[in-house]
Parts: sequence; structure tokens; C-alpha cells
Amino acid sequence: MSAYDFDVVVIGSGAAGLSAALAASEDGASVLVAEAESIIGGSSRLSGGLMMGAGTRYQRELGIEDSSEALFHDYMTLNQWKVESAVVERLTQRAGAAVEWLGDHGVEFYDQMVYGGDETVPRVHCPIGRGQAVVDILYARCREAGVEFALGQRIDRLIVQDAAVHGVAVGDDEITAGSVVVASGGFGANDEKRRELFPSVYDTGWSYYIGADGARGDALDFTRDVDAQITGFDRGLRLLHTDFDRMYEAYIPGWLVLVNREGRRFCNETAPYGIMDGLLAEQGDVAFAIFDHRRLVEATELGVARYKQSIPGSTKRQSPHWNLDIIEMMLKEGKVQVADTVIELAVKLGVPPAPLQSTVERVNELCAMHEDADYLKDPKFLEPIEEGPFYGVEVRPATCCFTACGLRIDRDARVLDASGRPIPGLFAAGEVTGGVIGPRYVGSGNSYGNCVTMGRVAGQSAASVAATGQEG
Repeated sequence: MSAYDFDVVVIGSGAAGLSAALAASEDGASVLVAEAESIIGGSSRLSGGLMMGAGTRYQRELGIEDSSEALFHDYMTLNQWKVESAVVERLTQRAGAAVEWLGDHGVEFYDQMVYGGDETVPRVHCPIGRGQAVVDILYARCREAGVEFALGQRIDRLIVQDAAVHGVAVGDDEITAGSVVVASGGFGANDEKRRELFPSVYDTGWSYYIGADGARGDALDFTRDVDAQITGFDRGLRLLHTDFDRMYEAYIPGWLVLVNREGRRFCNETAPYGIMDGLLAEQGDVAFAIFDHRRLVEATELGVARYKQSIPGSTKRQSPHWNLDIIEMMLKEGKVQVADTVIELAVKLGVPPAPLQSTVERVNELCAMHEDADYLKDPKFLEPIEEGPFYGVEVRPATCCFTACGLRIDRDARVLDASGRPIPGLFAAGEVTGGVIGPRYVGSGNSYGNCVTMGRVAGQSAASVAATGQEG
């Protein structure tokens, strides 16, 4: 009989926590999941649930040749190796198996793969029912396996015995365990921590978080007593956004043209959002979307937002920001500039008139050529800017999708202390960790894939330690 209340305690019930709990249970451990909120799922239930994975049976069924080695290469190259390479190797090696593991447990995927970013083959798996469906199935499997859940329990400290973590506490209530997995999510809902640890999104001035309210970064506080190392400063994902409202829009419509403070175009406007984040950083986190009245009217009448990426199962709909009604409303609020000439528009936007005029002329030349000879945007998105009135809207990378600064782990998901040594009995996975998501977001499915894959790794490692009493 175990000397502890449970073999493994998991903190958090998002995709990482549920995956850890189920994996630990599958390895024979008794498991308790402690969730701070009154609902299961954390930010994972709000997500699209897209999963990055290479060499899966789902890819093979579609004739797609891929491998974990190719995913590792793409991941590391895009991030210039500025990540924990051994952890990323473990992630990319096991991500495909994690996708199939979800499928084995009942998660259904669309029979269409999509590109998450700039990879050479599509490797993003789209679950039917989005992130909520994945959470529901993992939760059901956990309950069937005997995993216990305690909701409304916001952990405030770890229990340490003989220099090892052996439980958690909420006030005076203590639960002992052979090992603990921290999967409590990020800190996006905590303004103070976002300002301190992810200043590049906070400092845009329009910053807001689209995850769950429970993502407050508690783990960064309650792991201080065990000297847990924090890594990944100022990392996460930012989406381009107007100052109109806080309505989520992952992409901007492809027909828009972006210019910088110098009035010059600087990118392919349909670039994946992980790449667009970095492109905007190079421009001082400010750009302007330029278009004319005819393009706006045509886009509105079409009734469907023209995004480059289309996710299976998503309902076709009008862009919530880039339509005539919203633009006219924001014009009255002074958040859209309009002018009869491009020169006048430049003055209103505060950009040099001559470069903006030249940029517009160049865009019109490219449209006539039916080729973006500058930034290689798909010609189907090329639209001229030629009939006034002309519009300009300031945009910034202001939407905080998730944070990527957190507990440093090794490839077995063991939390490392300030000296780089594993903290006995303590594991972590998902958004609470740092060093796994790098300075460039690999693309859709990177974050959720990290949660499920490394959640499984953490659960298996924690179960092994609980069973043997020794670190692997």
C-alpha cells in the first residue's frame, strides 16, 4: 500500500494535465487532478485543438510522406536553435504517436491535413469538435480509468519531503503524492506577469489575452521554494489586431496591404501568424493596413473573409473587422483614417507621403502583372488600390494567444532547478513550461501538440518515479 494519498498529483486539467493524468493512469498510477477553476479544460477547451505531428497514420492515408526528423529540422531551423533542443527532439519524436493516441481514445480528425506554418508538407491534424472535443474525450477516459478530480482547488504550495516534491497544498489542506506534474497553463490572464515576462505583447498598449481566466501563472510562484528555473523570457504568440474591439481574428484577409511607419510594404500579408509576429517586431510592432473603398465594398458583399488558411469544420463567415459596417463605425471613433488621395491619407496616418504613394503604385503594378514579384503573395489575393476614398488602419501584434515563459524542463519533463539539476518528484508540461516554444511559433498545432505530447511524457515519467521512488 502506498505511503501517499496518490501516486501522482496533476495540477491543471487542460490538454497537458489530462494527457499526463491519463498516461500516468495507463502506467498503473493512482492519480488526482487538481483544477483551480470550476470547469475542466483550461484554455485547451477554448482552442481549435489543432495538433502538430509527423509520420502519422492520418498523413499516410492521404499519401503524405513525413517524419519526426523532418519536423525536428523545421522546428529547430525556424527557431535558429534557440530552444531546448533535447526537449524539442523528444516532442517531435513523439508528437505523431500522441496524435494517434488521441485517435485510439476516440478523438476524430477531419480527413484533411492543413499547413500550420511554413512547413513543406501539411502536418496539422484538425479534431472534429475542436479543443473542447479533445478535452471531453480525455476527461471521459480519465474518469473511466479511475482518475479523481478536485475542482476549485488553486494550489498555493508544494509539499517537500527529504528534498523531493511529494504533494501539494491549498491552504491547510494537504495531498501527498509520489510525484507531482505541473500543467497549470500560462500567465496570460495575469496583467502583472504579462508585463513582467512577456513585455513585447504587453507594451503594444492594446494587449489582451484570449485564453482561460485561470491562466494566472500560479506555478511561477509556488515553485520558487524549490528553486525552479524559469526560461523563455518574452516568448509567446501575438496576433495582428486593430484597436476596434477584442474580438478574436487569427488572420487578416489576404487582400489587405500592410505598410510600415515609412509607408513601405514589408511582407507577404498572408504569412503564417507565427512568422507575422516576428515581421511586425522588426517594424517596431506597428503597421498600417491600406485599401480603397471599392475593395472594402467587394469584400463585404462577398460575405466571406478571404484568409489564406482554411481550417476544416470552420464556418465560412465575414471578417469581424474588415467589412464596411465596422470600418464606417470605427471611422466615427477616429480609429480609421480616410482620405480622397493617397498623399492625404499618408499625412493623416503620419507616414511619409512619397513612399506611401510609391508603394500604392507598385501594388497596382503587381496586380496588373498578376504576380507578386516582391513578396510572393498568391496572385488571387492581389487587389489594386486605385479608387478613392482610401483607408488606413493601424494594426499591432496585440492579441496574446499564449505565453511561453515558464518552468524549464528536460526531455523527460523533469523540472530543473537554478543549477540545471532535476528537482526530485517534480514534472511539468504544456504552457506552464518554457524553452519548448521558441522565438518563432512553428505554427498552428505547435502549442496543443506540445501540451498533449509532453503531457504524456510527464505522466509516464511521474508514474515511473512514483512506482520506483527513483528518478529515471
